Amino acid sequence: MIKSLNGKLFPCFLITLFLFYSLFWYLNNPRTLVALVVFVSLAIVVVLGFCYLRDRDALGNEWIFLAVLVLFSLIFCFMFPPFSVPDEGHHYFSTYWLVDSLPFNSRVAADGSFLVRETDLNLYSKLSSSLISSSSFESSKYVSFSDLAFSIGTENVPAKIGSVIGLQIGLLLGLGAYPVFYLGRIGSIAVFCFCAFHAYKIAPKGKSVIVFVSLLPMTLHLAASYSYDSGIIALSLLVFAFLMRGFFGEDHSIGIRQIITYFIVSALLAPCKVIYCGLIVLAVFIPLDKFEDVNKGRLSKYLLIFVIAASVLVLRLASVSGLVSQSTSSSRGGEAGQFYSLNDILLHPRNSFMVFCRTLDSLGDFYWETTLGYSLGWFQENLRMPTFYMIPYLVCGFICCIDSQDEDAFLNQPLPAMFIGAFAVAALGSIASMWLGWTFNNESVIQGVQGRYFLPVLPVLLFGLRSRAIKYRGISATLVLLGICSMNCIYLIRFISVATCM
Repeated sequence: MIKSLNGKLFPCFLITLFLFYSLFWYLNNPRTLVALVVFVSLAIVVVLGFCYLRDRDALGNEWIFLAVLVLFSLIFCFMFPPFSVPDEGHHYFSTYWLVDSLPFNSRVAADGSFLVRETDLNLYSKLSSSLISSSSFESSKYVSFSDLAFSIGTENVPAKIGSVIGLQIGLLLGLGAYPVFYLGRIGSIAVFCFCAFHAYKIAPKGKSVIVFVSLLPMTLHLAASYSYDSGIIALSLLVFAFLMRGFFGEDHSIGIRQIITYFIVSALLAPCKVIYCGLIVLAVFIPLDKFEDVNKGRLSKYLLIFVIAASVLVLRLASVSGLVSQSTSSSRGGEAGQFYSLNDILLHPRNSFMVFCRTLDSLGDFYWETTLGYSLGWFQENLRMPTFYMIPYLVCGFICCIDSQDEDAFLNQPLPAMFIGAFAVAALGSIASMWLGWTFNNESVIQGVQGRYFLPVLPVLLFGLRSRAIKYRGISATLVLLGICSMNCIYLIRFISVATCM
């Protein structure tokens, strides 16, 4: 048994740690920006520590969670300069293309080119370098843009609704390049926080898991960007919350309204990444006695499969079929070659087995570290966190997997294996997609897989691993919230101090 931590000792320890830690990094780089980050971080830790000391139950309130999530999301939004998030240039212009495609704009030409404001194009040209340094933190008419090509089937439109709305508002208001750019990011944050808040609110169990996944540095990094991963993670959190309500809610609590809502969320998530369909299908195993009407519950399970298949066929069939087709030549950035085909993998099992195992052996650490967020931006070597910085995040994840006062629910066999299996299917699907779509057939290690691809299914992995072997006599959701927020503040202080030293 793990006894409850001393209510006075733990917050005092965190505050003392921050005083020493903050002083070190400020002396390492005594800039105004570093001092501001230190002050804000210390204020967050002090306030949360005081709340934890005064009333731990109150710290688990959904509005406290929302306030913390919004605060950290906005910090990550403005901490990273434009186009410093991986592939953000592509995602920015794909959002611009979606805005131009709206009926009341109609600025997409027959040849696929579309219009962007000259001031916005200049912003991209000026800041196209992905390097984050002190210079990164220093404000028209429309011109044709055809450097990148987009299609509805490849851009995960449902996951970009927030950034599209934010960018459109900025353009309608005629704001400058920087305000327009950041409004797109803020739109993405708004949708993510809305989904995460409601997931936390409706989930009777698994709240600590939602807190953990939502507040990871990598999640915040993506949520505060143009990346469609922001919307995918947000929708997956809602799916997880619906699953928790289905398995642990009161009997006869699932009515037609909940069923339709789940269908809508599933139809939005499934075509974004087919590999996450296993997460959605877990709803098929919800007991029928949880539904208001048993017959409607049984019918809804069949209809769910139809909803998933139909949404994928409408939006993703072309891109999925492209992965399994044989191509004569392919390009990856400035490199040219031929990607692995499905025939290459299936007809040469020994080589495929060796490539797969070699990949896990070489990149296994990279996968779990980038899931948590040890390297943000474009994998800048000097900005990578030391591995031991990630260990407290692992501890928070471990707390999500043990019995506690508020998380005393466990799945009946064989559901834990199915939850873990849904994660495994998504993880293997991510590896397979990069094997077929990003790895040349003369390479011995699968390229392009990043830990962020595992974030949408991380909640079901953590819940599937829950065990009664260890019990924490306290409220795990509040402990995870305090712990991960404290680590995020330490992360921010070190990140800004190092980045602005360049």
